[in-house]
Amino acid sequence: MNIGIIGGGAIGLLCASYLSQHHDITVLTRRKEQAEEIRTSGIKRTVKGETFRASAEARAGITGVFDLLIVTVKYHHLQEVLDELSTLPRQRILFLQNGMAHLLDLENWDTSHSIYIGVVEHGAMKVSDHAVNHTGIGVIKWGAFHPEDTADVRNALYETPAHFQMIYTDEWKRVLEEKLLVNVCINPLTALLHVKNGELIANPAYEYMMKCAFEEALSILGLAEEERLWSHVVSICKKTAANQSSMLQDIVKGRETERKAIVGYLLKKAQAQEIMTPHLTFFNRSLEVLEKKQTKSFE
Repeated sequence: MNIGIIGGGAIGLLCASYLSQHHDITVLTRRKEQAEEIRTSGIKRTVKGETFRASAEARAGITGVFDLLIVTVKYHHLQEVLDELSTLPRQRILFLQNGMAHLLDLENWDTSHSIYIGVVEHGAMKVSDHAVNHTGIGVIKWGAFHPEDTADVRNALYETPAHFQMIYTDEWKRVLEEKLLVNVCINPLTALLHVKNGELIANPAYEYMMKCAFEEALSILGLAEEERLWSHVVSICKKTAANQSSMLQDIVKGRETERKAIVGYLLKKAQAQEIMTPHLTFFNRSLEVLEKKQTKSFE
């Protein structure tokens, strides 16, 4: 397939690197400098101590017609991307954003494009404009936002490397909710405390705060299986113990976080249901202060 990947961040580079093994890839970036670097140097991927290089086309701006477009930008850049996508001919577009706030935007988007939603369960850290570290091997689960025949896309994406499987599911919303639950337990606390993921379960005081966030989010989302889901959150902390969460990386580098997509979405749902959320409200306000301070150090 001819695939365009919108966004040159960690997930965009990771997708481009792996998918280039079976597909023709074009990375669509905001900056001309990054596009030029990808064209000339390729994409460098490091995983489990090994380094691989992949070739990909790249250009600045969102133009062209593709068999599939994959949107990997963070939520706070999404509206700008939707505006640009609205000018393109009808295409199939897969959105890979953290949180669930983007679902509200897509529901209200007046478009003829075919829309797919995906959940990324990989860990990745951008090293440079053309290099990414694959810090945690997982899968991407995806499905159709509106019911439609997806057989050709499913067949094409079935051919992916062992470390980068793309699995179709009709239960993508449940998968998204469970990923949101993990994100809201780990990301805000690691960013506020400036600790790596494993510290949240190594320190009883941190684990207590994480459990408070978990219980509030579970109530808001109306999810059952509390014991199973808490065990899942703890297992992710253990598997990614040495990792800096994406939200912590953003705080360290003075960037806007995905606070609105993760915590903000839950707070809106809580308000509509008249559910009290003292801990999530505190996390949200504290993260907003940190974003404005643009902290740039990590010990």
